Amino acid sequence: MDIETERAQQKAADDADANACPSCRAALVRGMRFCRMCGYRLGEGMAEYVETIRLGDVQAAAAMPGFASDRETLTASGAPTTIMSPPASSPPDKRSVNRGRGKRRNWLKVWLVVALVVFGVVGGKLLIGAVRDAARQRMARLQAPPQPRAFFGAEDFDDHEGGGVLVEAALPDSPAERAGLVDGDVITTFDGVSIQGEDDFRELLRRTAIGKTVEVRYLRDGETRATTLTTIPSNAYDEDAFVPPGGKGLLGVSDLDRVAVEGTKIYGVRLGEVSSNRPADLAGLKGNDIVVEFDGKPVRTVEGLVKRIDFAAPGSIVPVLVVRDGQRLTIPVKMGRER
Repeated sequence: MDIETERAQQKAADDADANACPSCRAALVRGMRFCRMCGYRLGEGMAEYVETIRLGDVQAAAAMPGFASDRETLTASGAPTTIMSPPASSPPDKRSVNRGRGKRRNWLKVWLVVALVVFGVVGGKLLIGAVRDAARQRMARLQAPPQPRAFFGAEDFDDHEGGGVLVEAALPDSPAERAGLVDGDVITTFDGVSIQGEDDFRELLRRTAIGKTVEVRYLRDGETRATTLTTIPSNAYDEDAFVPPGGKGLLGVSDLDRVAVEGTKIYGVRLGEVSSNRPADLAGLKGNDIVVEFDGKPVRTVEGLVKRIDFAAPGSIVPVLVVRDGQRLTIPVKMGRER
């Protein structure tokens, strides 16, 4: 063999070595920078170098972390090799998933508690403010002077058997007294409306305008009568203005009771106890006497007699008409002064 032929053969061998993969010796396609059989990259340097498991080295492949043998194949030279692949992804750990969900639920609970606290504080402040405002408004109403209403002029009323209201006491110089009403009268009709009882009458008075003139029908000692009455503002009447300058009068009687006078259609006030050395006792009044008239005015209720005693001037002489054992007696009494 001559020298030229030997050089040609050596060059062909060198070219074959240059076109073979340095890792698996598989033939390389000219111009490509990596081996299609094992993935080895040419000229990338040590930093990019990935060690390739040689053909048949299954035990070494098995020792590599994160890889598992999948299947065997043949290289271009016919030598068996093992293709390495990452392990199949495992299903998610249920405990990890549950822990994640539990954390989300815990955060939701925390936010819910925070929201409840915030709303509770805000709502509590609003509620306290509303209660405070309501209390202030109520105090303002209580402290404000009452609005005037239509004034009738009676001390009190009471239900009457069979309908109507009983006037307990007609106050001095009031609309009721000016209209001729006295204690013991039973009002049956007011301003054309039939009266059934005390509540019914008071509601009617509340609806009556101040200064209105109305017709009043009533019973006195079994007789039906009628009169007209003009209401006045309630704040225009002062009962204390009629108390005598020397103070309220004193009679000296107690345990009073409203009773029917036998043999008549009228009522009077029976005296229970007459205090010794008091005006009534000194004048000759006795227990069980029935007072039917005081200072010339009819007496039909306990409240009416008490009011007439209060407004009697101390030291004045007052005629008192009583029924004693079926007899009518007029007894003059010198009034005392209540201390």
